[in-house]
Amino acid sequence: MRSNFRFQSVAVAAFLVAGAVAAHAAPCTLAGLSWMAGDWHNSDDPNGSEERWTVAPGGVLMGSAFEFEKDGKGYAEALTVRQDGAAINMVLRHFDIDLGRAWEERTAPMIFAAASCDGQSAVFDGQGEHAGEHLTYKRTHEGLTIIGDFLHHDKPAHVEWKMIATRN
Repeated sequence: MRSNFRFQSVAVAAFLVAGAVAAHAAPCTLAGLSWMAGDWHNSDDPNGSEERWTVAPGGVLMGSAFEFEKDGKGYAEALTVRQDGAAINMVLRHFDIDLGRAWEERTAPMIFAAASCDGQSAVFDGQGEHAGEHLTYKRTHEGLTIIGDFLHHDKPAHVEWKMIATRN
């Protein structure tokens, strides 16, 4: 009898804890990701890297970014976070700096599906050829941290950008 009571008590406690955790998690919705919006530049190299997000009609997030290396080479990105059926996907495409050549195939942009979200962070998991890769966006007191965990030639590559708000 005591064993059954303990089991029921533990089960109820686990249910309550799980409910409390779920209550703090925001669903992966476009509205729930609006905290990404803003103009951001890299705190380590303010002139070398920027990312901008805006909330477009329908709540779709539209983004653009660029990054220049010290040698002058760089790239540009066009991004969107949109509803695709029941999924929220980040779709992005890279271009060389003169926009003359896209890195991805013409009809195959990179797609990262929103896997987990809370009020101030989101993890996007790579799809297709990018399975196993992840992009994490975290809103912090200081700004926006972007973490990329990629696979380059089957070798893990971890990059982090500490972004702060651009002052106009």
